[in-house]
Amino acid sequence: MTFLSTATSEAGDEERRLRLHVLLEKYRTILIVAFIVFVALGAWLSYGAYANPGEETTQQREHAWTATGDVSHGVTVTEPNSVYPTGTRLENESLYYTAISPTIDGEFVGGYESRTGDNVTVSLSADLVYRAVEPDGEAVYWSERERVVSTTSEDVKPDENVTAAFAVNVSDVASRIDEIESDLGASPGETKVVLEFNREIEGTIDGEQRSVASSYRAPIHVEEGTYWIESASSYDETYEEYETEVVPASVGPPRTVGGPVLLLIGVGGLGGLAYASRRLPELTAAEREWLSYRDDRDQFEEVITTVALPDAALEGPHANSATLAALAEFAIDVDAAVVFDPERGLYVVRHNGVVYVFEPPTPASVADSRENAKSGDDEQISFIDASDLASPSEDAASNGGSTSKSDTNSSQPRADDPVMFAGSKTAPDETDDVNSSDRDARIAESESDVADSDDTAGGD
Repeated sequence: MTFLSTATSEAGDEERRLRLHVLLEKYRTILIVAFIVFVALGAWLSYGAYANPGEETTQQREHAWTATGDVSHGVTVTEPNSVYPTGTRLENESLYYTAISPTIDGEFVGGYESRTGDNVTVSLSADLVYRAVEPDGEAVYWSERERVVSTTSEDVKPDENVTAAFAVNVSDVASRIDEIESDLGASPGETKVVLEFNREIEGTIDGEQRSVASSYRAPIHVEEGTYWIESASSYDETYEEYETEVVPASVGPPRTVGGPVLLLIGVGGLGGLAYASRRLPELTAAEREWLSYRDDRDQFEEVITTVALPDAALEGPHANSATLAALAEFAIDVDAAVVFDPERGLYVVRHNGVVYVFEPPTPASVADSRENAKSGDDEQISFIDASDLASPSEDAASNGGSTSKSDTNSSQPRADDPVMFAGSKTAPDETDDVNSSDRDARIAESESDVADSDDTAGGD
């Protein structure tokens, strides 16, 4: 017989199914909440990515042109000295000497850079400004402005330069400051000298009418027979024009891909939970009891010994344990062995002449298999016992006289008639070899008795 191996396999499958069912019951609410969150988040991301991505404002540069400017300066040595020959030209130096070269001169160059230009006028000027100001504040005590140079050029083309040459005698500036302070009778604050460069550009540049004006300051510092001009390396200014556009907002892969994926996971998970909930009914008390038994078996596996016990080992008074855990803990307390008899399916602890027994519960699938097998055996036995074959003499008596086998009433089934076996619900090939052999022997014996009865009737 292969029942034990089949039952063991079915029990293992049943346990896995029930364990999964327990996990599903334990985490069902958490999973439902998680999948609902996935659905909501996925729907929100997908809606934002495909249905309503939103708008964003961008600026596209349409035009860009540059007003250019540059300042160069230098001095010519006009007074004899032991360092520089007279007439020597010193340019863009960081320091000049008032005694040998009192006049600083230079050029302010201006223009523009663009793709096109039409009727463009460039005006350049330089003013000399000296004034007395509060050292640590913005108060101006007195101020005077003097135009040094001014020039205007018309129809200037892109990259064409306009030059305004300037010259400032530092000694004359110092004399003028002394004169003003003498007239005022005081020298309040701090005196500053500044070259102020002005640039104006007007005309059609890159197809658009434009007009810009810029002003730059280059201080001239005078101190103890020396002076220097503080100018920038460049006076370029770039003018850019942008066109504002409203376009759909760009959406990245986290929303275009992540949204549908989360939505699919959420919907699929909820559908799977619904399907599993319908397929798996609530655990019965018997199933929970069986799982508890399996947990106890795993917990006390080390103290359980599997042995086929003789009948004598089970003799004596018996006491039943409600759980395997209780039986195992009792065995540990009394220092006795827990024995599992696989043939009887019992856990046994023997102590002081008393046999303590725990009969484990059986999973529903295995119990059904055993019940079906037992029912099949009973039907086979019932089939043999129920084969109430009528004797020929009884047939003859009922028919009013003796008769031969061939004269027997055709409506009365014979032992070898297949109809006699219709009451069996178990096909012959579904029973084991032992039951089949026993059945065949008893059928043969019954047929032999019938034959003997027929012969006796014929002899009479």
